[in-house]
Amino acid sequence: MKPFHKRKYRRLLVFILLATICFVFLDPAQFLEDRKEPKVIAFVIDSASSMMEKERNILNLFEDLTHGQVVRSILRRYGEPDKLNFYSVDDTRGNIDRESYLNALTLVGSYLRDNPCDRVVINISLGSNSPKPLERKLIKDILEQGAVVVAAAGNDGMKDSSYPAALDGVICAGASGGGVRRSYSNYGNIDIFADGSYQTTQTLSLPSETGIETHARTVKLNGTSFAAPKVSGLIVKMLQLKPSLENQRILEIIQNTSDDVLGFEQGSINRLNALASISEKYAALKKAGQVFFVILEAVCIIAFIFVGLLIVIPMPEFLFRVVLPSPWMAIKTRRIDRIMGNDRKRPRDIRYIINCLFPGYSRLFERANKALLEIGEPAVKHLIRAYPYKPCNEFGDFTTCIYNIIEEIGGREAEEFLRSEQESQDDIFQPDSQQRNEKGAAKYSV
Repeated sequence: MKPFHKRKYRRLLVFILLATICFVFLDPAQFLEDRKEPKVIAFVIDSASSMMEKERNILNLFEDLTHGQVVRSILRRYGEPDKLNFYSVDDTRGNIDRESYLNALTLVGSYLRDNPCDRVVINISLGSNSPKPLERKLIKDILEQGAVVVAAAGNDGMKDSSYPAALDGVICAGASGGGVRRSYSNYGNIDIFADGSYQTTQTLSLPSETGIETHARTVKLNGTSFAAPKVSGLIVKMLQLKPSLENQRILEIIQNTSDDVLGFEQGSINRLNALASISEKYAALKKAGQVFFVILEAVCIIAFIFVGLLIVIPMPEFLFRVVLPSPWMAIKTRRIDRIMGNDRKRPRDIRYIINCLFPGYSRLFERANKALLEIGEPAVKHLIRAYPYKPCNEFGDFTTCIYNIIEEIGGREAEEFLRSEQESQDDIFQPDSQQRNEKGAAKYSV
């Protein structure tokens, strides 16, 4: 009779096994539920012109970089929106085209009317000194439909920020670093600061006479244009975690969780703090990070104390030995007597006696020497270990003392050690005339 799993029921068994795997690992309920959460859509209104014309080499081998490309890259890294739309607003000469810019704002407004359930974040890393009436109207319409608009403050180092960053309702992003405002960043009407630096390394492999050569260049960029997408990316992430957040509440959370910027009431974004304030998962991550740094700080303090003790602890004994040599020798001698009074000599006891071999203190030296001779061959291996690490001390030739004790104790291990030492000494101190004779004999024996 065939086993049960080989009969006609084996298909049913396979089906039950697959169904179990689906319920345990795939959680099919997530496919059956009606998702009501809105999507988070990001719009980048920016330039598509090259920023690297001066830096590019003659052959144009490295990848070109555009302003809008860098802004999109930063926003994706910080926010990962469900969809990112890009509107190019420059002309053929690389200048911002006013009509293209206004048309992009109009398209965003149309999207908002057609998709009222989506949460939308618009990043504008460009600006001008004065806004046009139509620009004010279009941005006001976008804000009234629930979108979040983030714009760069400008890179003139002036008090007045550029437009549209200076418009009411628009989150104006300045550039900071190390807790201070960057000198190039405008600082009027600032709502929040962020790091304005961007760096990337481009590599290129080319064939050469020796094989494949790798060429690389590092691109470093700075500006409020690159601070704004970091703020936009953070807002995208916040809306993904909690889509019901209102625009004013978003700005309050970012400001309340920010790091201080010297001389400003507004701070610089702290991504983990902001996300932890609305998400238990990020709150746990923040707490774990705090615990890690507390542990790291405690380990550093303990290590510092331990190293300090290693330096400080020998000092009292050294002073005791120098100032009161007779009591110090009496204490050491009594300790050796106690060790020798025990039937069992532990390795650390033998090492203690070896450390009492001070040729300058005759009474202590003689007691330690006598104790090691009484211990005999078990002490040889510890003497051999001490031999190369203590060549001398302030009272005499420690190496010679150890060598003589090993020689006096004797035994197989001592004989092997003494023979190897003698051979090494013979190699070192071989007369030069003998070496020359040996070389000459080897030369003329051919």
